Amino acid sequence: MSDAAPRLPDRFTEPTTGRRIDLLGYQAANRRNSWLLALVTMALLVAIAYLLAQVTDPGATLFFVGVALLIGAGQAVAGFWFSDRIALAAAGARPATVEEHRYLVNVSEAVAIGAGVPMPKVYVIDSPAPNAFATGRDPEHAAIAVTTGLIELLDRQELEGVVAHEMAHIRNYDVRFMSMLVATLGALLVLRDLFLRWGYFGGGGRRRGGRDSNGKGQGIALVVLLVLLVVSPIVAALVRFAVSRQREYLADAAAAWITRNPEGLARALEKLRAYSGPRLEVSEAVRSMFFVNPELNLNATGMLATHPPIEERIRRLRRM
Repeated sequence: MSDAAPRLPDRFTEPTTGRRIDLLGYQAANRRNSWLLALVTMALLVAIAYLLAQVTDPGATLFFVGVALLIGAGQAVAGFWFSDRIALAAAGARPATVEEHRYLVNVSEAVAIGAGVPMPKVYVIDSPAPNAFATGRDPEHAAIAVTTGLIELLDRQELEGVVAHEMAHIRNYDVRFMSMLVATLGALLVLRDLFLRWGYFGGGGRRRGGRDSNGKGQGIALVVLLVLLVVSPIVAALVRFAVSRQREYLADAAAAWITRNPEGLARALEKLRAYSGPRLEVSEAVRSMFFVNPELNLNATGMLATHPPIEERIRRLRRM
């Protein structure tokens, strides 16, 4: 790939399926869905807080709802403004320098031109496990992180394919939407644990008094609350997994278009599939952001898989 490579167009046909892809519409949907997800999360948190107050202490309803709003707003702000710093810190990434990582920086500059995005900040993760991920809130505020193992394992065409895949996530605003999904799951888990502890340690006596006066209403609230507390994080996680899998296929197709070399990306996936060295130890919250899941068994077809099967990704690329 040369610095003069054609830029990724706003609309193109996916060679494997013949499906016409409108990237402008896709980007707009990602931006819209990011904020819609934040609003739905806020409403869900308020509902959980209200129900928990009815079960434990109706007089503290405003307090519970206020805490829920603070948690929801805090998670939304963190997901939008600080998700890149959080993800990079969780992965142990450090800034790449031209002096130490000239090869990686040069590849990233060339691919950014082909992808039609500003040059993102480039980071390196000191790990022999080959992998990479992108993060940020928009193309102007984005970063990619690549492990030292990936740089050592891949040749230039293969590395270009992986970097182009991550650039596609940046260009398509996948990084923002996935960050908001992670924030949603985090908010639900935090509120669930916080309020369950509140109810356990501080609400026992009030719960007994409430049942004597209005046992039926509190019983219904308790059932609905338990359903929300149990089901909401599971549904949020499943949505995150399903959305992540579909976005990987599209990013692969876009990367093949950017580099004009689907075989390079296919060979990179083959090498990562065959890798059997030390694993990349990162938080479960950020695994879905990587090029392949560090836990290879989660690159599969099951409901809990964060990435599509590597074999299927290779097959699609080789049909292009």
